[in-house]
Amino acid sequence: MDKSWMTWRLPVVVSCLLGLAGCMSQPLMGSGNVPLTNTYWKLQEVAGAPMPDAGAASEAHLILRDDGVVNGFSGCNAFRGEYEVINNRNLVFSRMASTRRACHNIDIPEPAFFRALENTAGVQMEDRHLRLLDTDGQELAEFEAITQP
Repeated sequence: MDKSWMTWRLPVVVSCLLGLAGCMSQPLMGSGNVPLTNTYWKLQEVAGAPMPDAGAASEAHLILRDDGVVNGFSGCNAFRGEYEVINNRNLVFSRMASTRRACHNIDIPEPAFFRALENTAGVQMEDRHLRLLDTDGQELAEFEAITQP
């Protein structure tokens, strides 16, 4: 049997497998085994203020997808952007965009929610809670993992 095929095929196969392994990320897990990605994170508190109960149709939330895309709802406007987890503890949002509906409900702290996303530098997960942190480690917003409505 001619073994010359192993000279070039084995490195190609190993490279492909390593490339695939690099594309698969280990999700950041809280102590409650809730993954960071593909979880419906309902906003509980932003800028130190608890969120009012708005009902499932208009609750503020976000979902971090495996492909680096974040999308959600602020309570008034839908938003979308990109995110990156760095060193399994730093979280950065970029290229954020939202719809531009006029929000007449003063109970919705949409500007504070968007500022929290803009200023996020870190993340902390504990049980079913996700906390977005600024560069000083101060909490900007808190979310809870719930079943998607």
